[in-house]
Amino acid sequence: MTVQKWPGEDTNDPRYGHTYIYGAYWEAGLRIFDLETIPHPVNTPAQYIAMATTCKAGLGNPVTCRWRAPEVGQWMDFADLDHDGQPDSSTTGNVNGGRASYIHYVEPFPVLVDGSHLGLGSELRHVTFCATEVLETSVGTGLTYILDTTEYEMVNGNLRFKPQLLSYWENPFGVDHYIPGGEEWLIFSPHNLDSAWFPTTPETDTSMGGSWDGRLYMGNYHTGLWVLDLETLMAPPVENMTDLHFAATVGYYLPHGADGQPLDSAFYDFGWIPFLWTAEYHKGYIYLSCITSGLYVVQLDLDVPYTGQDYG
Repeated sequence: MTVQKWPGEDTNDPRYGHTYIYGAYWEAGLRIFDLETIPHPVNTPAQYIAMATTCKAGLGNPVTCRWRAPEVGQWMDFADLDHDGQPDSSTTGNVNGGRASYIHYVEPFPVLVDGSHLGLGSELRHVTFCATEVLETSVGTGLTYILDTTEYEMVNGNLRFKPQLLSYWENPFGVDHYIPGGEEWLIFSPHNLDSAWFPTTPETDTSMGGSWDGRLYMGNYHTGLWVLDLETLMAPPVENMTDLHFAATVGYYLPHGADGQPLDSAFYDFGWIPFLWTAEYHKGYIYLSCITSGLYVVQLDLDVPYTGQDYG
């Protein structure tokens, strides 16, 4: 899950100043929770006193000391890859190892972005990413969804997010691959990712115009690091998804360290290199954590001008 204070500056937006949890909930998809009323001795003293009193009366029992954040949004409209009219999942069929439905990681983009040059209207957009984790499939390698989480509605005075699908990404030609299972097979899975925003000018723009670029940095297990262009994935989708997945890919890196002793495991084969479980971007550099061979620090050529700068 990821925690983010609403990045908008419109004080008339009911989300202004609120902090939200964006949680990955496996086949329950994306879940959004509001932390505005979390019991706190300074920020929300009334709620804190009530919670502390109940907790003390229960002698620290977890049941009486637990606070549950209100759920204010959800999304589980997974891709319908078998075209049966139902989102692919274990409850509707074609679960296929969770290729479309095992939501393992969720992260909102750090800022609101202007999508007017992408055909998304004049309102600033809030974008959230949902990545699956798959270990065995009969076809495909696992999807990463790009959601527009800007819109909301008020229901009986309560705010509810209305996420909408913009597109999804899978390893190019992923539809021509599968993961049979067993330690001898390579695992292609989106797993964990990071995202970054960059201000641009017409001279420095490297994507589809506008005043910004956005990139996703994805750890993809045995396929290494993949760097994706956000604007390409936000624009109106093309009919050929393989073309879109290729167009959105701006770089990749395969760690190749060979030193070290493979770890023992009854489930994973730790002898494979690369085995990237996550990637993090920070001030122009990408930090890659390989389960097998350690930490790598790499840099995308497009990120060189932003070395040492942190735009959020």
